[in-house]
Amino acid sequence: MADPWKSISPEGVRAFTNGVGATLLIWLLAEGHLEPVMSLLVAIGLSPAFSKAIFISTIIFILVVILFFGLHGKMFTTLMLEHMPWVKNPDRFLVFFWLWAIAIASCILNVFEVNVLYQFVILFFVFLIPSLFLGIKIQKVGGND
Repeated sequence: MADPWKSISPEGVRAFTNGVGATLLIWLLAEGHLEPVMSLLVAIGLSPAFSKAIFISTIIFILVVILFFGLHGKMFTTLMLEHMPWVKNPDRFLVFFWLWAIAIASCILNVFEVNVLYQFVILFFVFLIPSLFLGIKIQKVGGND
């Protein structure tokens, strides 16, 4: 009979550990143990909708980072941008994607409180313009202007 301990690899241990971390985070969220964090955001002066957007998008963002790193051993920004060899250190865009997720969640949560034209203008300027500038910068670095 084979020794089961010989089949343990560092990648498997990393995937298991990140899976446990993601499960723990979901459990803490479902049981309401993370609600004081959102209350703290409201207490420091942020609006309830913006606090909820920061809270929800940060939890989802952490889960995505944990799961992709656990499964592939790379951050998801590296997986998305690895086909662009001119992008040096694609993990530096992680903060941009986190802020972008917060902005998207904020706009989605505000949909029910503002009119459609205002919502469209916010979505256009908050998401499209920075994405275009970032895409143009990445293309110029790659020499594809």
